[in-house]
Amino acid sequence: MATAIKAFYNVFLHPLSGYPGPKLWAATDAPYTIRWVNGTLSSQITQLHKIYGDIVRVGPSRLSYAHPDAWNDIRGHRKAGTDENPKDPHFYSVSSKQNILGSPRDDHARFRRVLSHGFSAKVMQQQQPIINTYIDLLIRRFKEIASAAQESGVPAVADVVAYFNYTTFDVIGDLAFGEPFGCLEKQKLHPWVQVIFDSNIEFGIAVMILRHAPIVLKLAKALAPERMGKALAGQVAFARRKVDQRLSLQTSRPDYIDAMLAGEGDPSKAITHTEMVQNSRILVLAGSETTATALSATTFFLATHLDVQQRLAKEVRSSFKTEEEIDVYSVQKLEYMLAVLDESMRMFPPVPSPLPRVCQKGGDVICGRYVPGGVSSKLRGTLPACQAYKGCRLGWISGRWRCSDPLETLQSPTSSFQIAGSPAAPDSTSSPVIDSKLSSPSQLALATASAESRLLA
Repeated sequence: MATAIKAFYNVFLHPLSGYPGPKLWAATDAPYTIRWVNGTLSSQITQLHKIYGDIVRVGPSRLSYAHPDAWNDIRGHRKAGTDENPKDPHFYSVSSKQNILGSPRDDHARFRRVLSHGFSAKVMQQQQPIINTYIDLLIRRFKEIASAAQESGVPAVADVVAYFNYTTFDVIGDLAFGEPFGCLEKQKLHPWVQVIFDSNIEFGIAVMILRHAPIVLKLAKALAPERMGKALAGQVAFARRKVDQRLSLQTSRPDYIDAMLAGEGDPSKAITHTEMVQNSRILVLAGSETTATALSATTFFLATHLDVQQRLAKEVRSSFKTEEEIDVYSVQKLEYMLAVLDESMRMFPPVPSPLPRVCQKGGDVICGRYVPGGVSSKLRGTLPACQAYKGCRLGWISGRWRCSDPLETLQSPTSSFQIAGSPAAPDSTSSPVIDSKLSSPSQLALATASAESRLLA
């Protein structure tokens, strides 16, 4: 009886009852939770936005936004003395509070100040030789596969998703820990890396348990397979050991450890050893599989759009005389390359799940409508369709970001996220550093463009 009364209240009397959305989703969190756990939530909410428009109620206290104005309203900088909409504690509480992802506001700002040094233009230029080492090895592996297939008289086949992950984990491992994981050398994932892929489902389930039945989490941990706990504990121990090895070198090199050490002696930037370990772990997670996903998506779209592939190859080959000329700076002149990458990341975002905020105490006005305090708000920045923008062409359009066709070009400077087929800022894609805004979207695009250009050269 109580459940029925609660459902009735949620649908008809709740402060969010005036927002559009399916009644079942408004009544209970069950539909949202089921789709979160089975991995279909993102595609399902995309469909809901097609039906209901820019703002959809996807839970009793959840709103999903697909409108450019929502970015600044939810996550934009506030005037001095004005509260921001904080991170959703249910989503972030499974992460350590000693890294940039799960930390409270003041610590988050300190971590940003410390780590920003590792993403500066000067340091990126110094990191170029490190990055090139692994791109060279990736290309050599592809050439080996092609040569072996040619000798055998069979088509050359390679799991490019796997090889892109080998490459990005080796690169970020070197930058975060001072040495690679050896994935490209051994042509397989390091056990430390494998734990990341294996724990994704458990992470999603833990988030839902924390939101709806936090007391059950201890029971869930007790019932979880012993190997899972050992694997995660081993991952932390491995990260600590690698950080200690890097510190023992007592030398300066253009990596993230060096950036974190730069804050020593400054109270506003000082970082503890534990925080160094935890942030190194999160940087590996945020900067590896995301970039590999961007490369994989781009490769897929190029393989299925041969005219775009040919045009892109022509741009690369006419812009450089040798492979050595290709780096994260020279690729900035490849306008079509960057357009292709932006469109690929729009259609296949490396971080598909929105990073939710909760409305501040006292509520807030989002997209012109009042939202009560405590409501979880999510930005759906990469929808393949939206009712509000009926005149725009949908689908993967390589020239959408930089071309003369007003129906294809995304021109509006008012938003730093984008809806497929709608106006948006031309330099916006998913960031490799989750929710930190440390590394701008263009840095992911440039690093990916450098690798993609080498493959097309």
